[in-house]
Amino acid sequence: MFLMNHNSRNCKSQRSKGSTCDRAIIPTGPLAGSGGAMSFGYITRRFRFCASHRYWVSGWDEEQNQAVFGSRTSKYGHGHNYTLDVTLKGDVNPITGMVINLSEVKKIIGAVVSRFDHAFLNVDLPYFHKIQPTAENVARIFWQLIEPDLPEGVFLHRVRLYTTESVFAEYFGSEDEAVFSKRFVFSATHRLNSDKLKDEENRIVYGKCNNKHGHGHNYAVIVSVRKPIDSVTGMTIPLKVLEEKVRNFLKTELQGKRLDMEVPYFSDKPATSENLIAFIHAGLEQELGPFLYRIKLKETDNNFFETGELFDE
Repeated sequence: MFLMNHNSRNCKSQRSKGSTCDRAIIPTGPLAGSGGAMSFGYITRRFRFCASHRYWVSGWDEEQNQAVFGSRTSKYGHGHNYTLDVTLKGDVNPITGMVINLSEVKKIIGAVVSRFDHAFLNVDLPYFHKIQPTAENVARIFWQLIEPDLPEGVFLHRVRLYTTESVFAEYFGSEDEAVFSKRFVFSATHRLNSDKLKDEENRIVYGKCNNKHGHGHNYAVIVSVRKPIDSVTGMTIPLKVLEEKVRNFLKTELQGKRLDMEVPYFSDKPATSENLIAFIHAGLEQELGPFLYRIKLKETDNNFFETGELFDE
């Protein structure tokens, strides 16, 4: 399944430290003005907090911890400016027009977030005395702390936790399963041209992108893996393993190449982003197996292409 989005929503006006950001309700039922009232929706609220943590398995020696966690084993910890997106779902109240009042969302979730803000997670929070404070586990703990306080008829759909702008984890309520994602970049050039069309038809269909000399992009690709959370490491997949597999593929197959002339996959098909993401998906599926959950390819700031589950943001 391929989905293209234009001008993904953002909250630039509310990026200040400690701010929260209201995100749009995504309707699934009929809309008012189109013959009926909206019956069910999703709403996401964004929170930010600062914290530090350390990865260390007490039953391992230093060499084994270093092999898995690298520099993140420092006894002094390392820190993040975390971003937390909590998505709720439920029926839209026909009187208030809301799934839940955003003031109530802020109060309920904000009280939980305050426990994490400026904490050394391993030491200050009992939830992490026996498990690693990885992004996957922190997202799962947030779910467990938020869910009991939600009012009747309002349910958690997803907890998404960013440790950096390019790394995040998602938890959907499954006891031991989470999604882990990382953003990668590569540069390539291409010309959009179909050998099944005449020259004039290609110019009409592809416009400037049909320039015989080609043009290029700084592509960004978000790769998501869905797996059970390891009970020892707290990870679905070690970050450096994911980085090694994806970077090796991108460097070998795509980085710095003219797609339509140097990549055999495009010898019989146009080097469109729809075909490019299919190529990336097939290649990474060989590396990551059935745990590859989703890929999002950003061609420009306005154009995104996706495989797998829709990357709604």
